[in-house]
Amino acid sequence: MYVLEIDEITEEGLQLAWDEEVSSVMAYLASLSRIDFAFERPLHTEAKVLKIGQSFFLNGNVETTLRLTCSRCLNDFSLPISSSFDLTLSPLEKALTEEEVELKEKDLESNFFEGGQIHLSEIACEQVFLEIPYKPLCRGDCRGLCPVCGKDLNLSACHCVPENSESAFSALKHLKLS
Repeated sequence: MYVLEIDEITEEGLQLAWDEEVSSVMAYLASLSRIDFAFERPLHTEAKVLKIGQSFFLNGNVETTLRLTCSRCLNDFSLPISSSFDLTLSPLEKALTEEEVELKEKDLESNFFEGGQIHLSEIACEQVFLEIPYKPLCRGDCRGLCPVCGKDLNLSACHCVPENSESAFSALKHLKLS
């Protein structure tokens, strides 16, 4: 995982580019929690790092391809990811405060670093997470699985008759309003 020592950042800034191998990224993510996707190719990141006082400004781009499972038909599919980001990193000590403050939009583009290092690979992984759809679909018109027999409706039509199950609200059909 790529870690940048803040002493390496010159007044002119740094232009960086690196690739994280699939095995390295997957091992790192597995140490955080259970993940339900895989990287098909290395995570490529390019970033410009500028020093602004005690803070740092990152402008960059991440690119990779993920292997996801469609939430409708349960088939695996590839999702190319290409995302740019702008991020301001401030020292953690500066951020500690007891009082409650309302976050502004620019605060959502901020993050913090501790010690003399910036963990750039973690920032790159975070940008990938932000691009993963909440409900991944293999395609926009995915028809999913038949709820009766489980056949993939994208491959062929199903002749099952849907079960006419009573809903908890079906009693409302017989309600008479006077």
